[in-house]
Amino acid sequence: MSHFIYADHAATTAVSDTALQAMLPHFTTAYGNPSSLYRFAQEGKTDLERARAEIAACLNARPEEIYFTSGGTEADNWALRGVAELMALKGRKGGHIITSAIEHHAVLHTLARLEKDGFDVTLLPVDESGIVKVADVAAAIREDTALVSIMFANNEIGSIQPIEEIGALCHEKHVLFHTDAVQA
Repeated sequence: MSHFIYADHAATTAVSDTALQAMLPHFTTAYGNPSSLYRFAQEGKTDLERARAEIAACLNARPEEIYFTSGGTEADNWALRGVAELMALKGRKGGHIITSAIEHHAVLHTLARLEKDGFDVTLLPVDESGIVKVADVAAAIREDTALVSIMFANNEIGSIQPIEEIGALCHEKHVLFHTDAVQA
């Protein structure tokens, strides 16, 4: 019998036993659509809302601020396109977005599309360790900067970005900040 060592946990990993046990009823017996009105479905909704409240408590957020997606790509796309829609609601077509040259394609491809829709995107370089310099982010922020999007941990080289400092800078400059934290 041959043995296999799986060494790509950056791409995906097995579900933890805790998560599996919590989800097992929803895979087997309580699988109703939680948006439906019948009792069977409402049991799932109760568990969904409990999970939302638990996550909100961990993040010092309100439950209505927690959204569930199918994964990181959808979440990145939703966040970036959400900013574009917010700008449109404010009557601004386009705007400026800052990101790094080593972002996941979920971010880079979405930003390429937003460029076609009128956004100006700045791709910041990284140093020899794959780190974005906070000073480079600061220098790139403009009057029309709508968003800075820098991943927390790179999925290919493992570099950890200084997101606390970048987030503080964005807060100070009144610029929205997004981080893809999937790998972290």
